[in-house]
Amino acid sequence: MSATPAQVQRIYLLLTLLTTLAASFIWGINTLFLLDAGLNNTEAFAANAFFSIGMVLFEVPTGVVADTRGRRFSFLLGALTLLASTALYLVMWQIEAPFIGWALASMLLGLGFTFFSGATEAWLVDALGATGYRGNLETVFGRGQVIAGVAMLTGSVAGGVIAQLTNLGVPYVLRAVMLGVAFVAAWHFMRDLGFKRKTGVHTIDAVKDVARGSIDGGLRNRPVRWLMLAAPFTGGVGFYAFYAMQ
Repeated sequence: MSATPAQVQRIYLLLTLLTTLAASFIWGINTLFLLDAGLNNTEAFAANAFFSIGMVLFEVPTGVVADTRGRRFSFLLGALTLLASTALYLVMWQIEAPFIGWALASMLLGLGFTFFSGATEAWLVDALGATGYRGNLETVFGRGQVIAGVAMLTGSVAGGVIAQLTNLGVPYVLRAVMLGVAFVAAWHFMRDLGFKRKTGVHTIDAVKDVARGSIDGGLRNRPVRWLMLAAPFTGGVGFYAFYAMQ
């Protein structure tokens, strides 16, 4: 596949738009959805916490997948995982599933997002380098942030309005549809241009290397250590306020 830097940027912006829009459809009504499914306040907040646990557990292994199997492969897995977990949310909402089901499904959502995390940006950098881009990468990432911000605002507001006009399940249906569109778009347009697959590396060993590097550059680095230790408290307050305001 021959591509130009402009085409690569358009694909990146399209995927950013689709994935952010899909994610944000349920942000404004997620807690209400969980309560409507039969969970109490504590269980609803705990289910959301399991999403964060999933992201922590799977961030490094899915990063290794993107480095060894390809950025496109990781993106496609992320879209499929999120689509499946969103469908599972809808089924559990219908049957008022017990808390353990919500905890597992939330961790599955976290897994889906970790397949996306960094893979799209890494794909962009590789593809732009392979197509001879000589511009400023910060400019491209800035456009992506603008697109993501607009999609986030549009999706979260639209999801709330749609839920009010119909029911709490419809935004989740829209999210699943949008993820399907993102999967098809990535399948047709996304190619691992400039990507050099790491060969001869065992997945377990690669995970250990990344984890070791994270500890050396993080917890063993005094200024960074305190930022990392403070993050659960500052982030936790923000997440609590976000979900509680619903």
